[in-house]
Amino acid sequence: MVNWTNPYAGRDGIWLKGNLHTHTSPASACGRVAIDKTLSLYEDAGYGFLSISDHMTLSQPKSERLVLIPGIEWNRPDGGGHTGLYSCRPNSIVPAITMKDQEELLATLSSRDSLLILNHPNWQLRPHYRREELLALPGYDGIEIFNGVIKRLEGYEISTDKWDYLLSSGRRILGFASDDFHLESDLSTGWNVVRAESASPEAVFAALKCGNFYTSSGVDLTDIYREKNYITVESANGEEIQAIGSGGRLLETVKDCRMTVDISKWDTGYIRFAIYGTGSAMAWTQPFFN
Repeated sequence: MVNWTNPYAGRDGIWLKGNLHTHTSPASACGRVAIDKTLSLYEDAGYGFLSISDHMTLSQPKSERLVLIPGIEWNRPDGGGHTGLYSCRPNSIVPAITMKDQEELLATLSSRDSLLILNHPNWQLRPHYRREELLALPGYDGIEIFNGVIKRLEGYEISTDKWDYLLSSGRRILGFASDDFHLESDLSTGWNVVRAESASPEAVFAALKCGNFYTSSGVDLTDIYREKNYITVESANGEEIQAIGSGGRLLETVKDCRMTVDISKWDTGYIRFAIYGTGSAMAWTQPFFN
């Protein structure tokens, strides 16, 4: 479970970079890269973990260099409702392949040892998920707040607006980033960096489930910690850090690679941090609730 007052309370372990949203050919009709080539690309790019999440198919490759998390991208028969399903116990998510209803899917899998992520909310001009739809759906762990492939498709790759709407509405929702890999050019556009107790599927999965990770499109964080009311974010290559509160309200900004704030200064239900680097590179922390 997530410690919502301090998702980064577990300070022991190693930082591992990974992608959860990955399509391959021919298992996903939209995939253009064979699974062995996909694994090699991520291995050579220095990733620590990966999930192959083909559409309505459980692909289970092997790698000596990557921690692999079994995954599936589920969708409704009409093509909507894209949902990332992950578990170290593949039998927990395999039944989803035959499910047609998203609410049934979320209700069933949320009671199992699984991680459920609603994908690319701002894909397409009619967004894949409107904010009211996200609020109405039960039982999921998080949403993609960054989806790299949307840079070359209709819509907007960043969905922090909908994240703030959910958080401000009382939902406790994690934020994830992904490549949504289909082509070789999609590699390393968005990723998650977990602080895991070890380089094992179980440890990586546990870190994801409890929120001990940050998301990035190019900025590297070196530490995130809370001491009573004081929260500190440190970055290797960040140039500006913003503290953001309820409703997406900007609370404070520093032009630096390090920021410490006293959350008790503001009347806000939560605080999260957005870190800006060179060009469009960013990183995002998970929210800290009062």
